[in-house]
Order: sequence, then structure tokens, then C-alpha cells
Amino acid sequence: MEHIFPLPRPTPAPSKPSIPVIQAGHRYSIDAQKLADNRLGYLEHDLQNGLLGDYQLSIEQAMTIAVDTKQTPTQAFVWNSDLLNPPLKNCLPITNAHPQQPDQNRLTLLDASMAALEVSLLDDTPTLSIAPRFELEWDTAGFCSQLGILQLVESTRTVHFADGETMTLLDTETENGGPVLYLSGTESHLPVMPLGRFQQQGQQQKLLFSQAVTQAIPSQINGNAVASISVLEKYTVYFMQNAGPDRPDLYIWVPVHLPIVWGWSIRVQQRYDGVWDIFRKKLIMPSASTEAPKLPLWQSNALLCQTTQTA
Repeated sequence: MEHIFPLPRPTPAPSKPSIPVIQAGHRYSIDAQKLADNRLGYLEHDLQNGLLGDYQLSIEQAMTIAVDTKQTPTQAFVWNSDLLNPPLKNCLPITNAHPQQPDQNRLTLLDASMAALEVSLLDDTPTLSIAPRFELEWDTAGFCSQLGILQLVESTRTVHFADGETMTLLDTETENGGPVLYLSGTESHLPVMPLGRFQQQGQQQKLLFSQAVTQAIPSQINGNAVASISVLEKYTVYFMQNAGPDRPDLYIWVPVHLPIVWGWSIRVQQRYDGVWDIFRKKLIMPSASTEAPKLPLWQSNALLCQTTQTA
């Protein structure tokens, strides 16, 4: 018996899923005749059921468009496959053009932290800065995709002068009362900033995202001496994915993680020795939020909310 060895068993071929996975961010045709209660074409209904006619993003605004039911065949983007009810799923014909893998792409937030606040010299100007930091693992098990980041902000930045007057540097409430797209003067003016390389199916990579948010502290504005500056902001960070950013007719950006919220409430002013220092601070440490809308919308951006100033 000691000379009998079991033969290795052949490795079975991976089974093809009997019900292909419907992937968010892709456009599908809809067999509307199978729907007993067809209310497609009403935006609120479409959103509640994970569908969109289109999701158009620019630095000026984000627009959600209802499914066009006059189009033949009716087509829609899936923005959240978890919201699709069984009747709708049965109306989405699966073809070779759509992914049929049994897995979904996954983004894992490994760590979220925030560097210590500081006032430092930047181009000889005292500058207040803060930098949230996100460590991520991006797994494209379902289909090849580009990962990107989008940030909305609610902000008020105010200068307090030595004579008691004030000046608003930034106020997002003056536009529409809601969050606006965060843009700074140094970054590329894209609504979604690519993060890492375009990733092929079945690959994994670890990524680090850290972006400093700054506020310069001028000694005077229009000849009026600055006594202090206050900053009150809440950021909502969305990690998005797109299977083909260059094919908006077939793919849209969709969230791949719960939004991350962080913020700061800071006041800086000069000490008796003339050095700028932080006299008040309150931080909202980065954490996942279920209260923020899963599909980010805005009607303006941070640059348009700024007040032109001359020092």
C-alpha cells in the first residue's frame, strides 16, 4: 500500500454565473414591455431604482437626467445595481457587450487620518494648511476601471481687520445654499480627478491620496491691516469609478465607497510678537458618512464663490 499514490484531480473550470452581475456605471438596454408598472422616465423614480438616463459632470454643475422612454430601444445607465428591483433586473438583456463576471469592483479604505494643522511660510506668505490622508486598496475583480476622486465643500472664509471690519473671502452659501465642487487654483479643472492608473480586470493596487487645503494670510488687503482669519468648512469626498472615461455614451462615473466627510473650524491671528498662530480649532476627523447623498450633485464650484482681493 505504501507504493500507491493518488493521482491529482483535474482543476475544474470556473463556472459561468447563471445570473450575470449587472455592473454599475454601464449602459444597458431595457425591455420595457416586460414591465407591468412602467414608470421609467420620471427622474425621482429612476434614481430610487438605481437608473439614470445620463449623469453629466462639469466644473459648473452635475446634472442627473431621467431615462428617455421615447428612445428605441430604451436605454439607461445603472448607477447603483443594489437598488434594482427584480422586475427591472429581468428587463435588462445581458449581451456580450456587458460584463458577466460574478464579482464587483471593490474599494477598501485602509486608513484615514489628518496631518497636524500648521501655519508655515509659502512664497514668503504665512499660510494655514491642513491635509487629510487616505490609504486605499483598489480591486477591479469585476471589470477594468479608472478610479477617481471628487470633492464637495461647504465653506465660509472671513478676514477680520484691525479696525473691526470684516471681508468674506469665500462663501458657498451665496450661490445656491448647498455644497459646491471643490476646486483650487492649482489643480486641474476636472470634476473627477483620476487616482492612479487605469486598472485592468483582476488587478489590485494600494493607493495614497493626500491633498493639502490652504489659506494664505495676507498682512493687509486694500491697505487695511489684517488682524485674523477664520475658516469654517466641511468636505465630502467621493471615490468614483468609470469603465471608460473616454466613452460617455457607454459609461458614467459612479461611487464605489461611502462618502468620506471631514472638516475644520479654525481662527488664526497674530500674537503679541507678530507671529501668526492658531487661536481656535475644531476638527471633523475623516469618517464614512451614510447621510451624504450617494450621487454627488452641485451647481457651482469653490473658485466661483471666491471674492477677488488685492493685497
